[in-house]
Amino acid sequence: MQYGIQLTSMHDASTPARQQREEHEELVRTCDALGFDLMGAGQHFLGSELRYYQPVPWLAHMATVSTRMRVATGIVLLSMVNPVDMAEQMATLDALTDGRAVFGVGLGYSRHEFDAFGVRPGERVRRFEEGLRIVRAMWSGDQVDVDGEWTSVHGALPSVRPVQDGGIPIWVGGQAAAAVRRAALLGDAWYTPPFPTHDQLASLRRLFLETRHEAGLPTDGEFPVRRELMMASSREEAVAHATERYRARYETYRRWGLSGENTPITSGEELRSEIEEHFILGTPDDCAAEITRLEQELGMTHFMYKPHWVGQSHADAMRQLELFGTEVMPRVAAERSLA
Repeated sequence: MQYGIQLTSMHDASTPARQQREEHEELVRTCDALGFDLMGAGQHFLGSELRYYQPVPWLAHMATVSTRMRVATGIVLLSMVNPVDMAEQMATLDALTDGRAVFGVGLGYSRHEFDAFGVRPGERVRRFEEGLRIVRAMWSGDQVDVDGEWTSVHGALPSVRPVQDGGIPIWVGGQAAAAVRRAALLGDAWYTPPFPTHDQLASLRRLFLETRHEAGLPTDGEFPVRRELMMASSREEAVAHATERYRARYETYRRWGLSGENTPITSGEELRSEIEEHFILGTPDDCAAEITRLEQELGMTHFMYKPHWVGQSHADAMRQLELFGTEVMPRVAAERSLA
């Protein structure tokens, strides 16, 4: 199993840009030293509460901080962006990193972002599917002839292509059943968001594998999983810390327009049970045991870890990261050697 770091923003416009960059550089250097395998960066537009720098140039820079770790967009909002532009951007990133790129994609959910790109209600799935078809065609090495609803390419033979044999792996994000089926049929892997509960995650994983099997597609590929994680000296202390950070983060997501069957509860009597369903919690031993369970029961191949939370200091995030790398990862490796 491999480990990835999610370079999530906890900054707004009041934070100097250099500080945000240097904090992410420190995360990457530390992860490289601890043996992490991958770094990911997401995409949002018009953010005010959280500042997301665009992932392709951000990862191109971070790939110079660690020349070993893979770089993954997690995720690009493919229903909004131009697929020709994004295909060449990702191929350029793959060339700059000597074939270390991963293309994580998804639909998005924020109404203000869709409005800014002229995406009308009911279009986003068709835009996403058309965009992914064009991206794959652009990377194929064959002449591209696509008559799309929004983007058309005729008689093109692109020279900006990935350097990886077989092209850049495509991880498709999503949290509902329809999104998981799309991931199974259109992508190389399902990139799970952290929102599903443990039981929902297991059910959606089965759906992904069944859909792949029915379509005659391989079922032994990568399975990257994002789960929220909070370590402390006891489970109760971890729950207390997680509750504060969970509420702040997901209230921001709700204001951005996140909704649906897997949207977390952020207040009320059910909050603690929701925390326990969405987080890996407790001591390093507790956390290692849960990560081992995800690997053994669901076939998780990459655990994607996010140390930064809104309202949390960078120093605290670094302490959590060091504890994860020096205490949790070795325990998981020891459990694997005994299996």
